[in-house]
Amino acid sequence: MKNMRLTYLLVFSLIIICCSENKTRREVIKIDVAWLDSIKKKSDTGWIKPYRNKEFATAEYYVDRKDSIVTQLMKDSSGTIRQINIAKYDNIRLFFGEYYPNGQLQASLPLDSMGKYNGPCKYYYENGQIKSEGTYNHGFLSGKWKNFDTKGKLTSIDKYDESGQLQSPVSAQ
Repeated sequence: MKNMRLTYLLVFSLIIICCSENKTRREVIKIDVAWLDSIKKKSDTGWIKPYRNKEFATAEYYVDRKDSIVTQLMKDSSGTIRQINIAKYDNIRLFFGEYYPNGQLQASLPLDSMGKYNGPCKYYYENGQIKSEGTYNHGFLSGKWKNFDTKGKLTSIDKYDESGQLQSPVSAQ
């Protein structure tokens, strides 16, 4: 399982395309189509079904029985991928990504061996600007979290304890 997680983490790191502008905190992160095609080709079974949700129109499923992995692609009515879930049969997530309609990643959230958010992460605005960044500790917000406006200016810093409870919101001014 560790080798599979490392493989998915390596593949995820390859799908990230970062663009930087002078002194801004913008990171344009899009879906790598070749990576998704490789998942589809490796799968034994795949199907598409309508999804009854305002945000999603269809759900595509791809099953890799050899590695016990299920991949779910949620698409909106225009066929744009809005969410990707990759999990083992025992419902332990290996990868999770939500995307804006323009394809920009909404959050970069690393997972621990139980599929919980763990480690440094970032949330993004639709324009690629960082919305907030901080650390998860096995599913809980932890330590300092920096919050930014849509232009990349630091607006506040929140501090969380080990159990994810907000201790002190602090203004960045």
